[in-house]
This record gives sequence, structure tokens and C-alpha cells, in this order.
Amino acid sequence: MNEEQLQKLLRARAEVRIPADYEQKLLESLHERQRSVLLQKSLWQIAVERLETHLCEHSLSTPRYVLGLAAAFAVGLAAIVLLKPAPGGPVMAQKKGGVPSTMSPPVDTQAVNYEKPSK
Repeated sequence: MNEEQLQKLLRARAEVRIPADYEQKLLESLHERQRSVLLQKSLWQIAVERLETHLCEHSLSTPRYVLGLAAAFAVGLAAIVLLKPAPGGPVMAQKKGGVPSTMSPPVDTQAVNYEKPSK
């Protein structure tokens, strides 16, 4: 293609007018085609596809992802086992007699005197 042909093509392109609603119709037809493709798939296929897309966004290969999940599970299990209380229960719970308290008893257990104080 030489310079003259290119200029002629550009002039012809400049004369072409796109209808005002072209973009809206294009978008509507695109959405209609996407819906028709989605309606042909089952719910499970769509869910698996979206899960795969989500996992691929994190740039993890499948073995690395599985290994990471296994490591997180192992750390959680170790935390549960190591933080489990002793077989006899906490030491404070085994003491008899309770903890001495300097607090007064709750208000609802105190006796109320309704008599007017004498002057």
C-alpha cells in the first residue's frame, strides 16, 4: 500500500458516520451472547470456572496452593493441640474456697431499708 492509497482510505474512513446508538446496541448484543453461553452451562460448571479463575489470579500453581493449605492446616492443628488445657483443668479452678474479694455483694442481694431516717 502506497501513500496515495493510504490517504484515500483515511479520507473514506473520515466520511463514514457511525449511528448514535451503535455502542449501546453492540453492548446489548454482547451481553445477550454472554447470557446465552452462561445459560447453556450448569450451576456447578459455572461455580468451578469462577473458582478456577479466582485461584489463577493469585499466580499460584496447584501444587503450591495445596501445599500452602496443608501448611496452614498443620499450623492451626498444632496451635489447637499446644494450647489445649492440662488434663486436670486450670490450676485456679482446682483451688478450694474461691478467691477472696474486696468487692461488695451485688445490689439485688443487699437488704433495703424503706424507713425514713430519723433526724
